Amino acid sequence: MIQQLIGAAAMVGQLEAATKEAALKELLAAAMAVGAFPAKAQKSLHKRLADRESIGSTGLGNSVAVPHVKGDEVARTTLVLARCKTGLEWQAIDGRPVHTAFLLVSPASEPESHLQCLRWIASLARNADFRRFLHEAKDPAAMRELLREMTAKAGL
Repeated sequence: MIQQLIGAAAMVGQLEAATKEAALKELLAAAMAVGAFPAKAQKSLHKRLADRESIGSTGLGNSVAVPHVKGDEVARTTLVLARCKTGLEWQAIDGRPVHTAFLLVSPASEPESHLQCLRWIASLARNADFRRFLHEAKDPAAMRELLREMTAKAGL
């Protein structure tokens, strides 16, 4: 399942956003562009993401954020991996700006799949080599290849 997720993921080499709010919109637009959900669902998914962030930041620390949302309108579990070289204020647990964002959107009917993906993402987020190699990746294709390599090493 993880390999399929990687193959269909959207890779954003450089987020254009200057704020967390704008980044959430940009990440959702990337997910929509790869067919995760119809355009009419974008506004409600954004509201749910923003509401989630107001309850507690998805900034995990180590300059990584993992915003995630489930919805009935989501066609399939979809990943967006994005870099932000300048860093974004995300109210992360360690107070550091976010340079890597993983957006995960999943159908509401697949909570176990959603949790499995979040566990996998959290393991990547904790891996200093992954974070360093991600920021050295020359383009989105290299970002995807890094995900594949790191996942193969983990036996997933």
